[in-house]
Amino acid sequence: MFSQNIPLTGKNILRYLKTNFTNWTSGNKKIDDFIQKGQLEIKNYYDDIVLEWIPYNQFNEIKETGKNSLITLYSAKWKDGPLYKKYNWSGNFTRDSNKKVALKCLHNSQKSFDSLINEIKKYPTKYQAFQVLYGISQNPDTGDYILVQNSSINLENQISENSGNEKIDNFTQERQLEISNYDDVILEWIPYNKFNEIKETGKNDLITVYSAIWKDGPLHKKNKWDDYTRDSNKEVALKCLQKSQESIDSLINEIIKYPTKYQAFQVLYGISQNPVTGDYILVLMWTSGNEKIDDKCCHVAQNNQ
Repeated sequence: MFSQNIPLTGKNILRYLKTNFTNWTSGNKKIDDFIQKGQLEIKNYYDDIVLEWIPYNQFNEIKETGKNSLITLYSAKWKDGPLYKKYNWSGNFTRDSNKKVALKCLHNSQKSFDSLINEIKKYPTKYQAFQVLYGISQNPDTGDYILVQNSSINLENQISENSGNEKIDNFTQERQLEISNYDDVILEWIPYNKFNEIKETGKNDLITVYSAIWKDGPLHKKNKWDDYTRDSNKEVALKCLQKSQESIDSLINEIIKYPTKYQAFQVLYGISQNPVTGDYILVLMWTSGNEKIDDKCCHVAQNNQ
């Protein structure tokens, strides 16, 4: 750990990190080596995350927010907070003290350090990412390792709201981990009961298109400095793919065709499923509701004029 209010500039931060190695340890050489290697590879002092070992006693106000057979999620306050440079032109690093964070406790993770490190490697290294990994900690009672993340309003959905299909869940989570810019679309699994005012607008042999209101709405940032919020009661198009549950690989290949930026004409917000038919649904940005939207939705709907 580093002290609060550090008088460190980009020019000497790497030297300080290296000399500070003797002042902390996880108790596991593999983890220590991994963290130290990551710290020494920092190139962009303004945007790169300084991954740290964070002692468990650094956390206050720990509250469980979700749980399954593999992980338990907690909200907490990190007393010291992450090390960062507020502005690119700012001289010194400082800490964002009393930072609200999410603690992702990985059950039995102490039994396989290689698996733990492979999990850590999935996370981006930039502060602009949707899911930011600040560091690693350990529950002193269970020995389980903990990933200390930004307090994402979507993290609990990984436990409480999932598709029930491992391929789809893994795909959406991987896409979220790839997000590195505020204008990237955050692909989500969206339960069908989140939609109101569902109305059919077009149909052919392969798909049916509906308009609907998504109660929660998509996650987004107005700019890179803002926190993520939801655009609630968002009008969307539901593109229902008939018999898509019979080939998940084909469904994922269809999803991959869509752009990942909010500036695109066709924005794919997420995936859902019709509870009656089992057909999967692509949840798209609603545009006009006329022939143009039908054409843009892969020519799926008939001309409704």
